[in-house]
Amino acid sequence: MSELKSFLKTTPLYLKLLANNWITTVKDFFNYFPRTYENRAWIKPLNQLIFDEKGVTSTKWKIISKKVFKRWWRTIYDITFEDELGILWSISIFNSWYLASKLQEGAWYIIVWKPTFKYWKTIFSHPDIVPSSDNWELQEFYNTWRIFPIYSEMNGIKPWRFAKKVWEHLDEIPQYFSEYLPDEFLKKFNLLDVWTTIKNVHYPDSEELKNKAIHRVFFDRLLRIQLFSLSNKLKYQSANKTIWFDQQREVLKNMLSRLPFELTHAQKKVVKQIIDDFHSWKPMIRLLQWDVGSWKTIVATLAAYYLKQIIWGQTVFLAPLEVLAQQHYQSVAKLLLPLWMRVELLTGSLTKWQKDKIKLDLKEGRIDVIIWTHALLQENVDFHNLQYVIIDEQHKFWVKQRAFFKKFWAPHILQMSATPIPRSMAIAFFWEFDVSVIDELPKWRLPIQTKIISTSETTKLKPWILDKINKGQKAFIVTPLIEESETLDDVQSVLNEYENMVELYPELKWKIGLLHWKMRPKDKDEVMQNFKKWKLVMLVSTTVIEVWVDVPEATIMIIRNSERFWLAQLHQLRGRIWRSDIQSYCFLETPKKSGDSYERLKAMEETTDGFKLAELDLKNRGSWEILWTMQSGISDIPIEILSDMRFLETVQEAALWLLTKYPNLEGLPALQKFLDEKIGDILA
Repeated sequence: MSELKSFLKTTPLYLKLLANNWITTVKDFFNYFPRTYENRAWIKPLNQLIFDEKGVTSTKWKIISKKVFKRWWRTIYDITFEDELGILWSISIFNSWYLASKLQEGAWYIIVWKPTFKYWKTIFSHPDIVPSSDNWELQEFYNTWRIFPIYSEMNGIKPWRFAKKVWEHLDEIPQYFSEYLPDEFLKKFNLLDVWTTIKNVHYPDSEELKNKAIHRVFFDRLLRIQLFSLSNKLKYQSANKTIWFDQQREVLKNMLSRLPFELTHAQKKVVKQIIDDFHSWKPMIRLLQWDVGSWKTIVATLAAYYLKQIIWGQTVFLAPLEVLAQQHYQSVAKLLLPLWMRVELLTGSLTKWQKDKIKLDLKEGRIDVIIWTHALLQENVDFHNLQYVIIDEQHKFWVKQRAFFKKFWAPHILQMSATPIPRSMAIAFFWEFDVSVIDELPKWRLPIQTKIISTSETTKLKPWILDKINKGQKAFIVTPLIEESETLDDVQSVLNEYENMVELYPELKWKIGLLHWKMRPKDKDEVMQNFKKWKLVMLVSTTVIEVWVDVPEATIMIIRNSERFWLAQLHQLRGRIWRSDIQSYCFLETPKKSGDSYERLKAMEETTDGFKLAELDLKNRGSWEILWTMQSGISDIPIEILSDMRFLETVQEAALWLLTKYPNLEGLPALQKFLDEKIGDILA
């Protein structure tokens, strides 16, 4: 902070306001980039401006008179002025005493904002008015006659004041920034140097330089991620994991013949990709994506069986929650126990004696597959011959997981994700993974029926729902909130929704359950088990059911205020009732069947393809919510960049070029320092 104080030569209050906006160093100051720009290089006369379109008026604006009117809660300043052609104009400015007081009769000004025409006059609401002078030396060039940066509003600092501060210190950029990429690299990929980039991001000398500077900024942000991912992959795969004999196809055939169903083409393809990885020279790092209901556990388990049969390899299966670890244990044990493979569950709820016994058997090779939660990565565990790790969700722990398992001779790793990720984002953020996709459902699974309903139609469903429950089916009622919200007072809380359902369904009073994130883990598990064991037939819940045990009889879901959710989340929620060969129904309740939200929801009626819905989400909201795995530096990359496959592939090519030319980035200390400063918080 002392460096910034001496650099800006400003007041302690201004420095405190900057710190409140996470600006504490000179680099932070220059790395606070504009959100948009105004082209003030070409000044238009007022009669050439298009109403309701932002523009810049003539420089020859002479104030003739000012009048003040009070109307209800507003103060209106009527200003008469003369342009350079001698034509009189009249404009109005609302509720801005400070702005109006700066305007002096007889002086000339430039006004920036979008005009509207009301009450037979031109009106500017909160414009930016800049003094204009015939004396070139007195003209403020930082905000006129150029492309002008518009910064996001800071708490206590006006954007134009920050812009002026940046302008005053542009020449000092080279003192605080050094180029970290080699000249050969900049020329090869047609990039501006770092000093020209920072200057032209803030105050572009031309549209071309502005675009090139922005290109370099986003190129660098994605390059950091690519270098981080690729270098980590190379380090992890430095161990030699070759299986020194041909694939044993009869092993898989034996397993497949014992399954009570036939795998889909997509499942068989992914199994082959995993087996091929086992026989390659390096440890597998693969991301397995699947759409809801695509049986990813079976694919992962087949690979565990294969490794056990050919090299007596052990497998770890990591789940995010204990209740899911128990579900995976039941599924995996059902498949592998008849094949003489020992499967054990290691969770925090076990006694110390039970844990110690399992750990000893694991170390001595008596356990083939161990299933545990991410929390147990801190446990003191050893293995006899760990060869394969299956990770269910929780991408944000990937760095810790890799560090934990690398000490066990870098086993093959399969990271599984239930949230379909668009291809462009997979390229941008998951390059260290080879990507497999299961996008084909079992043939016997019926397409889920999804319908948008109004609030009034929800009550009319009661007889139909009761009939389904009497036939042995169950229902979810999903609501966005836990408690009432002052800002979302039109959204029913889950607590009120529970009371409403008890009142609406008195015949089910003791069979309606309540579930939300604020409940104690023990209570949540009890509710889940009661719903599974038929003690409950209707469950009122928040989105906690996104991470949920399988209940095949649950075939009905009503999602309240569905317009509050994004498509990918709605798709995950309805996946909870798409678990059997029974027809399932998802009702998206919304207050009105019109507007943008309704148009967006219609995609849920039209498709059950999670990858298509993820693409629509990406277009509508950018990357942040889809990439729940990232923690910083990602959300401000615009959708135009994340959708540009050529750009993403060029960044990948650049990262590979750097690591090929400079293994481990040796010889590029400035780049290593830059990565340490910027990338450490993103995936750690």
